Amino acid sequence: MKRTEFIKLCATSALSLCMPANLFPLNSRLFTNKDKYGGWTGKSFEATGFFRTEKADRWWLVTPEGNAFLSFGINHFHPGWWKAPYNLESWMKLLDVNEPDQFDPALRSWFLKTCREYGFNTAGVHTDVSLLNNPQPLIPYMRPIHFVDISHWKPAILDENFKDVFSVEFYQHCDQLANEIALPLKDDPYLLGYAMADCPLFTEDDCRERPDTVGGARRKARIGWPRRLRNLGKSSPGKQAYVKTMAEIYRGDIQEFNRTYTTAFKSFDELEAAEQWRMETDRANANETRDNIEFLHVVIDKYYKTAKEAIQRYDPNHLFFGDKINANTDSVDRVLPVTSKYTDVLFYQMYAKYEVQRPGLDRWKTRIDMPVINGDSRYATVQENIPRPYGPVADSEIQNAEWTSEFFYNAFARPEFVGWHYCGLIDTPVKLVSKESERQHAGLFDGYGKPYSDLKQAITKCSNELYEIASH
Repeated sequence: MKRTEFIKLCATSALSLCMPANLFPLNSRLFTNKDKYGGWTGKSFEATGFFRTEKADRWWLVTPEGNAFLSFGINHFHPGWWKAPYNLESWMKLLDVNEPDQFDPALRSWFLKTCREYGFNTAGVHTDVSLLNNPQPLIPYMRPIHFVDISHWKPAILDENFKDVFSVEFYQHCDQLANEIALPLKDDPYLLGYAMADCPLFTEDDCRERPDTVGGARRKARIGWPRRLRNLGKSSPGKQAYVKTMAEIYRGDIQEFNRTYTTAFKSFDELEAAEQWRMETDRANANETRDNIEFLHVVIDKYYKTAKEAIQRYDPNHLFFGDKINANTDSVDRVLPVTSKYTDVLFYQMYAKYEVQRPGLDRWKTRIDMPVINGDSRYATVQENIPRPYGPVADSEIQNAEWTSEFFYNAFARPEFVGWHYCGLIDTPVKLVSKESERQHAGLFDGYGKPYSDLKQAITKCSNELYEIASH
């Protein structure tokens, strides 16, 4: 069967949730044998003792034992969501525990059992690893390491959070954090790798005012790195880097720079000494937009270089994912030329149906040759306790399951696509204090532990056929 015919058949069958049991009557057994990390033993590579990547016909992750691995992960294992006033009693009963100190171990066991039932083989980056890995890891996982605090979902982000990444202080900050987080994990075979900020505010599109968009709360416009650093004082390494970049762009001609910005600097030295000289960006000014993008590239290059070197000083064994970059804005297209120089994987987030994600995946594939993971996304339905869910909203749970299957089959059929980390495990309804005025997460279970049956059927079918999909 040709690859295109296979995907068409899979997608059509999955959308109806009635794929024939004999679709793979001769070969399905070839894809069932897994190593302890969830890797497919039917395709093997050199074993290094740690997760890595390899391209052989298509891109693969490779388990520590040397077997092909595709990461189907689950996000948002946060025990507090199971212990809220509205649902704690229900979960105590479901987990069959009577004492508070029994709850966390029982919840961990339930989580691992659920992963086995649904076919999840990875704990995504949004996971409480302190509980998950106590007493030891039993499922591949990712470890967040936040060198900067500029994630898109936060309603308040200080200008100071856009750190001067050129400074000695930032180097020391990264070194200390890597020492604390990466050093203890350097020999852990279950660790997939490190990811940094969750959809950081990179571009002007990222930083603009957000009254209400997919995946986040209301937020005022933020300043961003180019505007933050260009307005610092002369002693700032970031300001010096900005002036150097502008001098290169304008070939040392300060008058050309003045014409773009309607300023009257006599020299680039005078520009370097100017503080708070341009707090806003004129987005109609094409040259200023270009300058900000060029300088953003310089900033991100320094940020990634410093961060990766800090991690690898203490842990040279694991993958570096970089930030989970927001593909619901222009971030991936803007920063990919820089970030791809440092990362082992393109790690992105996009809440959208496959047909909306496909043009970006097609475009990025022509620009880089590396594996791709969507690190956080899902579909949702409006319910009484989830009136404003994250992500694209389906008309029904059946349609939700159809969209989920459609994305799974089409994405994992792509030769560069090696992972999807699903968001999330249980509903976070308006009954949670933190969700009363924000968007709510939808899950595979309601807040009390009842599974959504159509979604479970779709996901288990998809996960069971993961390696067939990738191998056709």
